[in-house]
Amino acid sequence: METKHESRPAPLVFGPFELDPRAGELRKRGARVRLAGQPLQILLLLLTRPGDLVTREELRDRLWSDGTFVDFEHGLNAAINKLRRALGDSAEHPRYVETTPGRGYRFVGTLEAAASPPPAQEAPAGTGEPLSTERRHALRWAVPGIALCIVAALVVTSQLRDSSARQGPWKLTRLTADPGISDHPALSPDGSLVAYASDRSLTNDRDPLMGGLDLHVKQVAGGSPVRLTFDGADNQMPDFSPDGSRIVFRSAREGGGIFEMPTLGGHARLVARDGFNPRFSPDGSHVAYWIGPRSVAASVPGSGAVWVVPTGGGQPKRVGENFSTARHPIWHPDGKHLLLVGYTSAKAFDSSEIDWWVVATDGSGAVRTGAHQALIQAGLEPNSSTRTPIPAVPQPRCWSTPGNKVTFSIQSGDSWNLWELEVSPRTGKVLGVPQRITVGAGNELRAACASGGALAFAKVDTRTDIWSLPFDLDRGVATGTPLRITEGPPWHENPSLSGDGRFLAFVSDRSGAANVWLRELATGKELTVASSPLVQRFPLSDPSGGRIVFSVYEKDKRVLYLSVPGGAPEKICEGCLRATDWSLDARSLLVFGGDPYHIALLDIPSRRRRPVVKHPLHQVLYGRFSPDRRWISFTVRVPHAGGRIVIAPADGPKPIDESAWFTIAEAGPDDYANWSPDGKTLYFTSAKDGYSCLWGQRVDATSRRLVGEAFAAHHLHGRLSFGHGGWSAAHGRIDLPLVETAGNLWLMSRTTAR
Repeated sequence: METKHESRPAPLVFGPFELDPRAGELRKRGARVRLAGQPLQILLLLLTRPGDLVTREELRDRLWSDGTFVDFEHGLNAAINKLRRALGDSAEHPRYVETTPGRGYRFVGTLEAAASPPPAQEAPAGTGEPLSTERRHALRWAVPGIALCIVAALVVTSQLRDSSARQGPWKLTRLTADPGISDHPALSPDGSLVAYASDRSLTNDRDPLMGGLDLHVKQVAGGSPVRLTFDGADNQMPDFSPDGSRIVFRSAREGGGIFEMPTLGGHARLVARDGFNPRFSPDGSHVAYWIGPRSVAASVPGSGAVWVVPTGGGQPKRVGENFSTARHPIWHPDGKHLLLVGYTSAKAFDSSEIDWWVVATDGSGAVRTGAHQALIQAGLEPNSSTRTPIPAVPQPRCWSTPGNKVTFSIQSGDSWNLWELEVSPRTGKVLGVPQRITVGAGNELRAACASGGALAFAKVDTRTDIWSLPFDLDRGVATGTPLRITEGPPWHENPSLSGDGRFLAFVSDRSGAANVWLRELATGKELTVASSPLVQRFPLSDPSGGRIVFSVYEKDKRVLYLSVPGGAPEKICEGCLRATDWSLDARSLLVFGGDPYHIALLDIPSRRRRPVVKHPLHQVLYGRFSPDRRWISFTVRVPHAGGRIVIAPADGPKPIDESAWFTIAEAGPDDYANWSPDGKTLYFTSAKDGYSCLWGQRVDATSRRLVGEAFAAHHLHGRLSFGHGGWSAAHGRIDLPLVETAGNLWLMSRTTAR
């Protein structure tokens, strides 16, 4: 019960921001800004001493204690970058956080009084205007006691929470120090070897769009790695056999599949076609894996299926056939069950139907673990995202028999850290609450377990920017080298070029949430189309770039809005997932939605929809008109088996009968096509060579029959990869998001508690 001596700390106000120390929430003009962990604690500490230098050593001592296992220099720099992004600040022209190189940071903004200070708090009365010098000095000495207590409480609470899950002190060892990416670690059962995927064989002067991942293995105790594969064919996701003599892995070679080879190198043998995340059974007799599109959410029916295949060869057997989607299997210690991500609804995005499940490999039954609800109750709601707030659960990485803990990564604030949940091997149910293993400002992902409780993980940084490739779309040849269009740490995706090539619409989370931005290409000037705390995605520019339609995630539904120059965005369709093309008169839009997805023509003035292409079983999406509007291209998703690029006549009866469809190419379920200006070539993304690259297919101008074989328009095999964030082609260029990832491997080993 609150007494008259207790009071709520006053919010700390600066510029358009207000920080509530007690709730640990930062708001901008009333809208919550996603900031947590070390970046939030740094901001609190800086605000307690406005104008004073807070040294790097002090930040390390206060916020990176002995119980927090990160590379401090990297972690602090990443935390400061995230703080600046949240504040819209820059190191070159700071408004709030100033850097003193090599020494530390200081808050250089102006602290203001809160608009409505609590009655019990003796604070200067404020009107929202900057305080006088005297008031700023008074506030400067009034705030520190409150905020320092908050900072100390946050740090101590974090340390107590994390230490409660540990059997003893952790020892942290860096395993790799490569300039590119080292990822997907696997520990041998005895913990002496680590196998991993790396592009370390690439040199700095190689084309960043070419090359790929190869497998390496090295002693955990040190020494040089041994390279196991030499084709750069996206070799990744290794796993050791129980006796440590063999490795199973995913590769793009031979069209993609699961392969097995000796631990120290040798011939790689195909185990199964397609597939990701292979795992040996505890006795080594079988391998579990899943197939499906990684770019499609697990809460979409038909986007994944789990299989088990005998290690020595044989027919794969599907596990969990009753799930509409199943992914990411790991073995139960008894070798007779799998723990997997399972989705049971026939409709997309039902948050009540996704969870971890323990499933018998013989088909005798499945048990829902309750992990999803346990995460939500712990404040770790997996579908809370600034980019795609759709239902999800984290991927289980490994099941440690000591303590029956399942390790996973989950996002908290701007960072991904390692956590664990206890799962009863007898009942299959989650026991207790999630326990945090690592605390840091980076991204700690893809943990691997070994006997004795050791953990290896990848600590990675990822950025996604829009790149532009000069391209003669009629001739099918590149006319220059790719050029980066967007810069900076935030994430950029979903580019859409106006038909005249003057404007580029795209999505970025630079403001704290995924919002649509518009860039004038000639000047580089950028502005938000409609700033909002809600997630906005998939912009589509009209031919002139003057109007933009985009998707908004409003609670449990998707809505289309149209941005009109000089006015507020207007809602034009509820239940439409995305708009993909404009009619010739720009009065109508091709959209898709429904169950299963189907393509419709939305009349903007009347808001009426008319079906154009649909199928009773398969999802149909990504419709695009040919330049003469006589044909339409679209993608047909086939459950668990990818998709295909299809065209059909658009000037006949609607909806278009399946008998009139022409298949152009086999592709993935998230691949789609764009037409050349002369209408004689379809460009599409496809992983037909093991990587997501740009391909082209000539078609006859009249019959639309295929002319020749599909050709590679541009390969994307290296440190820059296409991440299925949409792409656009117009006016002699192709714009697409490319992902850059860098990182290295670390080992955490437990010692006896003191």
